[in-house]
Formats: sequence, structure tokens, C-alpha cells
Amino acid sequence: MQLMQSQNPPESEITKLSLQIWRRSPAFLFFLIFIYISTPGYIFAEDKSSDTIDLDFEIPEAEKKPYSFNAEIKISETIRGFDKDSLLFNQKYPNSRDDGTFFQTDLNLRAEGSYEIGIVKLYARLSGELYYNNDEDWENGQRTEEAYVSLLPSPSLTLDIGKKVSKWGKGYAWNPAAFFSRPKDIEDPDATQEGYYVVSGDLIKSTDSPLRTIALTPVILPVSEDINDKWGNDERGTERDILWGGKIYFFAFDTDMDIMFLAGEKVEDRFGADFSKNISVNFEIHGEAAIVLDYVRYVTDQQGNLTQKKYNAKNYLLGIRYLTSHDTTYIFEYFRNGQGYTRDEMKDYFTLVEDGYKEYVSTQTMAKLSESRQYGHQFYNRQTVMKDYLYLKVSQKEPYDILYFTPSVACIYNVNDKSGSIIPQITYTPITNFEFEFKTTFLLGKDYAEYGEKLNDYKVYAAVRYYF
Repeated sequence: MQLMQSQNPPESEITKLSLQIWRRSPAFLFFLIFIYISTPGYIFAEDKSSDTIDLDFEIPEAEKKPYSFNAEIKISETIRGFDKDSLLFNQKYPNSRDDGTFFQTDLNLRAEGSYEIGIVKLYARLSGELYYNNDEDWENGQRTEEAYVSLLPSPSLTLDIGKKVSKWGKGYAWNPAAFFSRPKDIEDPDATQEGYYVVSGDLIKSTDSPLRTIALTPVILPVSEDINDKWGNDERGTERDILWGGKIYFFAFDTDMDIMFLAGEKVEDRFGADFSKNISVNFEIHGEAAIVLDYVRYVTDQQGNLTQKKYNAKNYLLGIRYLTSHDTTYIFEYFRNGQGYTRDEMKDYFTLVEDGYKEYVSTQTMAKLSESRQYGHQFYNRQTVMKDYLYLKVSQKEPYDILYFTPSVACIYNVNDKSGSIIPQITYTPITNFEFEFKTTFLLGKDYAEYGEKLNDYKVYAAVRYYF
């Protein structure tokens, strides 16, 4: 008996060994999970042959078309009201403007389609834009939002190559653990995103144990001046690198969970996790957490002296989604941005902008103002630039029995400087494939506050979409 016990290492030693394996090589852990997923399910299944009935018979499948195509045409009008007293307005327009309102008309076309040939699937989503505003003449642009090839040798295995959106994270307004994705537009989190050129895969395994499903998603993302050059909005410029990472998905105890990481030679390694669980049919909680190792934050003082602060940045999000019996949906989230600036650091930046503008007015010297513009473009003039934020969205489906009509209101609140925005919105689909959208954005805040010093006071947006 003692001999048998001595052959098994103590539990603490196993734990230490597991931690050493993870710290030294996350890829080795991925390899072990790959072996587990690849193992046939009957090895882990219980023997139920004596009390089960064989229902193994074929069900004829409905004929499926090998191709699909759909498109959207959108005409929109955007009106922005400038805040001529704000510091960011003076930074961009030191000589002011004759008009206090900015108008832009957009015509957008987005098309997506797919085609399957055996185990090969082709998918593409393209967009084109023609716009006019009172600062420029007619301009146009186009981009490939997604375009990739998928290989599907089995229902549990997929390999993707090309430009693709990686939909990681459980948050609605923010996704701090979505390491291979572009940041969402906080004013329109549901907007479609542009992907990155990647090589990725999915390997899925289902079992009869409490761990119902496990999936492995490895990702490789190359970065250079010609491909994925805007990855991460890296303020240090584009450096050639090969980023690699992945995600491990678990579904156990009625909870969705992910563990993810990203690494590379010239970027900060980062690790993250998320979860989502339905407490009841109408009530869901979710969260994300991420840590960026050796993150470097660039901070300016009031004189324009730039310094670096290096630390392990911790980001996390916690939120709920609740649907009432009257079809009212509440989404509430708290986001802690460990990579963001404190209130005092933002005040120093705004003071630099103010001093630069005053210097330009009195001496026509652009040195300090140009310096603040550079820092703003690289570091400061971004959305969600500070530490703590709250997000609330309330939407009502078909109030007063008005079919296909959904009003909503979203609120963004900066906890650090007590500024924010309110975004009322309505969508209406009176005719099949026609959608009308109307949205306004009002910015609120005092001097030296994020939303109080934005370029605009308000924004009005109206759009008509036709789907075919």
C-alpha cells in the first residue's frame, strides 16, 4: 500500500509542475488540449449499451445551395455641431471656422457572399463609400472587410486563411480580451468591423462529462508595412513581426468560458479570460479580464515633456443583460481600462493644448500646438482614453404595438471626470427590407473633462437602408 502511494506525486507538486509548463510554454498546453480533443469520444463515455436503444438511422438532408449572396445600400446624413469653446476644437481649428455645423452625406454599398465546393468554402464581405461634406468635394473609398478561405474536413475541424473578424469576448460595448480584433465604436457597438489577415483554425470536441464542449482556436497574425499595418494602433510604428496566440473555449455547468493569449517578439504578451452565464431565461451576466505585460504608457506634462510609464496593465469588464416581460432590454457594463489615463494626466494634456493655442493666438507660433496635436493623434484623442467607464443601454421592442419599431437610449459615463454622452436612437422597418434609423448624440462635461472638451457638442445621424 505504501509502495502504491509513493508512486503518485503530492498534489502540490502536480500544481507546481502544471504552472511551470504554462509559464514556459503555452504552446505545449495547447498541444495537450489538442490531443485531448482529438481523442475519440467513446474513450471517455460511460458504458450504456445495456440500457439504451439504438436509434441510429439516417435522416434525409434538405438540399442546400452551394452559394449565398446578400447586399445592403445605405444613404445617410450626418450633422455635427461644433463646440467652438472646446480645447480640441481650438487644437484642430486655431483660426476657428466660419460655420458652426458640419454636414456630410454618405452613400454606402456593402455586399457579402459565400460559395462552397466540397470541403472548401469561400467568403467575402466588401464595402464601398461615396461621400460629400462641406470641407471636401465628393470623395470615394472602398475596402475589403473580410475575405478568406475555409477548409472544413469534418464538422469539428475548420482552417481559415485570409482577412477575417475574430469575434472574441463577451462584452457588448468593450472587449478587453479580444486581442486579434479592432476596437469597437463605443457609439455603435453593433456596427460591422474590418478584420485582419490571419491564419486560424477551430477544433471542437463534445463529451458526456460536465465539461460538455471544449474548443481550441489557434491564430497567427503577420504584421508589416504591407499587411496588418494598423494592428493595435501601435504608437511606436509598424514593426515586422509574427504574432501568435489562441483561445480555449469551455462549456461546463451551463457557463461559456474562454482563456486566450497573444505573444510576439516586438509586442507585449497578454493573457485574458471571459465568461457568460444565464442566471435565468431572461437574465445573463458576463465578464472579461485581460493583462498586458510590460505595457508602456506615454504621458505628457503641461510643458510637453513626454515620459514613459511601464507596468502590467490590468483591464476588466463586468456586465449584465436583462429582458423584461414587456420586451424591454437592459444592457449595463462597467469597464476598467488599465491602459488609460488618470484625471490629472488628462488635465496636464488639456493644459498643454490650451497653452499652445494661447501661444499661437498671441505670437502665431505653432511649436507647442503642433506638439499637442502629435500627442493627441498618437495617444490622447481616442475614445475610452481614461480609466473607468459605465455603459447603459435600454431598448424597447415594438412599444404601443407599433410593429417593427424599436426605440432605445444609450448612456456612456466617464467615472473619473464625470463627463459622458447620451445617445437616443430609433429604428423602424415599415416595409420588408427597408430600415429607417435616426440617432442623436449629446456630449456633456465640464472644462478639462473628456466629453466636455470633444470637438462636437452634438451629432445627428439619419439613414435609410435597403437589403437585397
